[in-house]
Amino acid sequence: MNTLNEFPLWTAIITPLKEDGSLDLKSYANILQEQNEAKNGILVLGSTGEALNLTMAEQKQLLEFTLTQDLSVPLMVGVPGSNLEGAKEWVTYVNDLKIDALLMVTPLYAKPETEGQYEWFKTLMDLSQKPVMLYN
Repeated sequence: MNTLNEFPLWTAIITPLKEDGSLDLKSYANILQEQNEAKNGILVLGSTGEALNLTMAEQKQLLEFTLTQDLSVPLMVGVPGSNLEGAKEWVTYVNDLKIDALLMVTPLYAKPETEGQYEWFKTLMDLSQKPVMLYN
């Protein structure tokens, strides 16, 4: 696999949903393949969008489905950002998966000051076994 720096463009992938609110994995697979063919790094479960409204089970289902798609480009996964214990649980979970990097955000809506942000990111980065991109 190439290094992460070789991919100047990372596309934040939307999560298509069916009318009943369930995941539309067929449409999602098409989007992933288009980005793979374009040779763009892929960001799944980014911090701005429908990922905030998915349950943990749906997030895991989406990520596990992504990993079955035989992608040749690197995969970055968002870390949910408002509950530290939940974020720690997610980082521990994704450490064992074949992903290339994590996107970590400042705790949503809490807006901690500089020291609070430092402690948030330090705690999560100390757990991560993957490279991390910080997003504030």
